[in-house]
Amino acid sequence: MLTLVAVTALLLVPSGSDGGSDPIATTAGQGASPTGQPGTAARPTQSGVPAAAVPQVQRAATTGLFPTGVAAHTLAQANAWARFRGRPNDVIVMYTDRSSWSDVTNPWMGRSASTFSGYAGTWVITQPLFPDSGPEKGNLADCAAGNYDAKWRQFGRWLVNMGRGDSFVRLGWEFNGLWFAWSATDPQQWIQCFRNASSAIRATSPKVRIDWNLNAHGSTTPVGAFDLYPGDQYVDVIGIDSYDQYPPSPTYADFDNQCNGDAGLCQVITFARTHHKLFSVPEWGVVSQQGTKAGRGGAAGGDNPAYMEKMYETFSRNADILAYEAYFPDAEEGNVRSSLVNPDLNPASAAVYQRLWG
Repeated sequence: MLTLVAVTALLLVPSGSDGGSDPIATTAGQGASPTGQPGTAARPTQSGVPAAAVPQVQRAATTGLFPTGVAAHTLAQANAWARFRGRPNDVIVMYTDRSSWSDVTNPWMGRSASTFSGYAGTWVITQPLFPDSGPEKGNLADCAAGNYDAKWRQFGRWLVNMGRGDSFVRLGWEFNGLWFAWSATDPQQWIQCFRNASSAIRATSPKVRIDWNLNAHGSTTPVGAFDLYPGDQYVDVIGIDSYDQYPPSPTYADFDNQCNGDAGLCQVITFARTHHKLFSVPEWGVVSQQGTKAGRGGAAGGDNPAYMEKMYETFSRNADILAYEAYFPDAEEGNVRSSLVNPDLNPASAAVYQRLWG
């Protein structure tokens, strides 16, 4: 297992996306352990669970065992993914441009049918806690003071006006690393910032589903990810981005070890059950051993059918509280190079995905 790794995220603006952007897939080294010892391998809830233990929001709509989809920049790209796997996308994970408040509060994905306004499934909108560049670049202190609350109420109104008031919003994602401007470098400010933004969005979009989305495998912030939980009243979904890296899972046993390790997927599932919440995996995928930082460091799983099979098993066994999951397909040099189609960089993994998800 590698020691602390600091990775700087890059903004990628996809062609034909009306200015949308998404982050490079990120990694974290080992850091502070979560408090409360969320537990070991997660299991599905048994029948007869008391009503108080049922999550208060619904999973994304699906005709399958669990809601599933893809991260995409255009509807055409998402449709190509659906054709590849042989079933529609229940959700599409998308990323706002985070260079100004106008881009955050009036995101590009609603501007035309080619950028998801015509998509019939569920939106998952990835939002910063504030713009991270330009003259409107924000900071945790101002956010914690409530100076951005009006902006978030504006975004909530936009959701309702778009007919997307029940969208999932990944608010301040991957906060337990140091690669984003909203990283939890000051834990108390970060928690208050999240609470303010969540409350403001809900004030104008009461059906929104707020996703508190950490990064897997440890934290580089002053405290561990679970110490940054803002409280049940501000969160609907416990999310995790979990790639096959830092550490990789070449065997089933390796997968189980990392899943139950510091800020692993299994810990997140148990934490979600403890708090009567849904969980999500908005970003996941294999990581190439060529052309990636993790690969150069010997910390990438490569074309890894075992990882794919174990992810499907974990989703299936916990389908009762899985809000959604979405594969992150990427072919860029220096990113995770997880692509399974157009181009198929990982043929063995692609075959497993088609067999299990199709």
